[in-house]
Amino acid sequence: MPTQNSLQQSPTLKFSISGLRGVYPDDISPEKWVEYVRAFATVLPPGPIALARDARATGPALSRIAAGVLTLLGRDVHDLGLVPTPTIKAYVAAKKLAGGLMVSASHNPAEYNALKFIKAKGMFFAADDNARFAAALENTPLWGTYKKQGALLDAHAAAMEIHSNSILKVVKKPQRRLKVVIDPVGSCGGEIAVQLLKRLGVAFTAIHLTETNTFPRPPEPTVRALGKLAVAVKKHRADVGFAFDPDADRLSLVDENGRAIGEEYTLPLAILAAAKPGATIVANLSTSLLSEAAARIKKCKFIRSAVGEANVVAEMVKRKSPLGGEGNGGVIDARIPSFGRDALAGVAHILALVGSEKKPLSAWVASLPRYTLVKEVRKNVSAAAMTAAVTAAQSWIKNAQLDTRDGFHVSGLSPSGGAIWVHLRSSNTEPVVRVIAEGEKTADVSALLDVLAL
Repeated sequence: MPTQNSLQQSPTLKFSISGLRGVYPDDISPEKWVEYVRAFATVLPPGPIALARDARATGPALSRIAAGVLTLLGRDVHDLGLVPTPTIKAYVAAKKLAGGLMVSASHNPAEYNALKFIKAKGMFFAADDNARFAAALENTPLWGTYKKQGALLDAHAAAMEIHSNSILKVVKKPQRRLKVVIDPVGSCGGEIAVQLLKRLGVAFTAIHLTETNTFPRPPEPTVRALGKLAVAVKKHRADVGFAFDPDADRLSLVDENGRAIGEEYTLPLAILAAAKPGATIVANLSTSLLSEAAARIKKCKFIRSAVGEANVVAEMVKRKSPLGGEGNGGVIDARIPSFGRDALAGVAHILALVGSEKKPLSAWVASLPRYTLVKEVRKNVSAAAMTAAVTAAQSWIKNAQLDTRDGFHVSGLSPSGGAIWVHLRSSNTEPVVRVIAEGEKTADVSALLDVLAL
């Protein structure tokens, strides 16, 4: 039986505020899956639980196992089927369920799968919830009684409608006719994206729309993964291209010229579209200065949080922030009951922006300052090497400010006087150290990365 200690034994099994994810079958075997689901049910209060998945190959079977475990424990299960993570979160909140399970490893490769733990009000588990889950693995509950078995209810269509309606209530339709291309990577974002675009009155075409358990491009929608989408945008003379990750909580963009501008522009453009003067915007420590610049343009206060959707949301609640997100393409609108990274909300906000006047997406991008941002990963980084890198960064950066809420974030001015920062932290989703650096000058960023010597 898996225990709390067993969660730490595999380098590819990651347990964090981003959920419990690992490689099948080494970390995510059916036997372990049963115990994970039982422990999850222990943490929640009584009541029905929602269940959903993305398109990866192990999803259908693991979802059926989860449904069996939960119904044997006497829980009614609202089966949403193939829907995005923000859709199940919105459904849990709207239906006031005890919680939900999203079977998805998000942007991880196809051999991974995961449980994303959702509690009441559609919120992801926080650190204290995860602690209770880990403790429950040591003492999972009995299987209940044959007298009380839960029911399995089909909630796919209802969940899609709830999520779409919630977006349309808060985001205005584009004021001019637009054409777009979508790339949902053959996973759960395609159906609801089509539904939403029709209701917004936007013409569209799609690539990678049909469900497939072998992703037709890299699942993380980085610039390098969007070549086919860029070609399609130019071919169809579209105003914008939208690319999702497999569970549609991340959104990446291609402009009308067929240029992949990537995921770091998603949040700042949403800020330009939706932020009201005087509001507080929250983004994580690894998010580009672009979002901070967009907040300044909109005369908003800008606050940073630790990395992880749950951390951003917690800070938004604390600050009463209406809008926030992460630089990985995650837009969080507190008015939408998904209240988390939501690619569909991002689509609606950016369409409203581009449709607000005869100004193409490329012009909105050009209205923001230019920065150079580099994201790298390092394996087998020792504690000593990390300490040495942080010390070197503090010595090289002028007026260096150190933030240790999530790894090590050092910010200040480069020797040439431009704004610069670097963030070194262990990934929540993979057994690597992430190194992210950004500055006003490319040469400064390169010099800083050399100084780290990782």
